Amino acid sequence: MNVLALSRRVIARDWRPGRAAVAGLMATVVYSIAMEGDMVLFDNPFSDVRFIEGLLERRRRSKTFFLLAWIIHLLNGVALAEIYAAVAKHFLPGPNWLKGTIFGEVFVASVWWLTPLADKYHPLIKEGEMPHLANWKSFSHNLVRHLAFGVTLGLLYK
Repeated sequence: MNVLALSRRVIARDWRPGRAAVAGLMATVVYSIAMEGDMVLFDNPFSDVRFIEGLLERRRRSKTFFLLAWIIHLLNGVALAEIYAAVAKHFLPGPNWLKGTIFGEVFVASVWWLTPLADKYHPLIKEGEMPHLANWKSFSHNLVRHLAFGVTLGLLYK
């Protein structure tokens, strides 16, 4: 089977990149609200934006790197939404909200094996400014955050 034939089978014919991008952006906003709520309600010091910011510039906190970290965070959500819309949604069972939920939770579960690497090499985690990620508490918090993302994505990208 050639690449073109394979891509026709894998990529959804009804994929709408613009709609997926908007849905991903909105889902990331909802995720970010859940993240901020999680940080306040459960005294969870982990922020995805600060994590990204620490990869960009760890010594000084500047408005430029803070803004850039937010943009990368939002673009990451858009990229995930494009993968969902172009490929994953087509293969997932159930109504849209369930498809989005499965996608968000499977994403977390599939990348979680990388957390020991983050714990070992991320500058802010090594310096103790951010908490370690490779633990069940952090995993459960991320499941909740990605649940918010997934449900929103599933509901918005129909």
